[in-house]
Amino acid sequence: MGRPRSFEESELLEAVMVAFWRHGYAATTYRNLETLSGVGIRSLANTFGDKDELFTKALATYRQRVADNLAAMFEPPSVEAIIRVFERVSSPSDDDDARRAGCLMVNTVFEIDEPTENITNEITQYRDLWRSTFEQALKTDHIADADSRAEFLLGALWGALSQIRLAGNTTTAKPMTSIIIETIRSWTPAT
Repeated sequence: MGRPRSFEESELLEAVMVAFWRHGYAATTYRNLETLSGVGIRSLANTFGDKDELFTKALATYRQRVADNLAAMFEPPSVEAIIRVFERVSSPSDDDDARRAGCLMVNTVFEIDEPTENITNEITQYRDLWRSTFEQALKTDHIADADSRAEFLLGALWGALSQIRLAGNTTTAKPMTSIIIETIRSWTPAT
């Protein structure tokens, strides 16, 4: 009979997710994760599988975290909630804030040339989450052409997050998000 686990799987997966988010897929090895977590490589592999499987689980954890945040931010769905997203993306962050690394999903798209089917599925679900959230908010506030505008917002968001990753600073995206917010406000009829 094997020894009982001496770690909480969900907490470890959260730490692993942050490591991939900050350092990227290639730079995050099982050896790095062993040092970070204090959990041996064999235990990590037995619990999570190979690196691709672990990374897919980290992406799923990230996607769920974002889904929970969006559910809270978009209750109720509105254009103002979309604006708050773009304000938050470019708000100042401290040195410990993982947001300084951009977005784990966007980073993954740029880093992994040939993702596995599971990684591709996570990215697709993440994109759909954002697009549908934006679309629902636009429809709720009766904004015309909500589906196309939701796609525009998704592209704008990914662009802002890419700038943050490159610079390692959330406020780098401020000029871009200011223009995006101005554009969003122009869609709302004056009352």
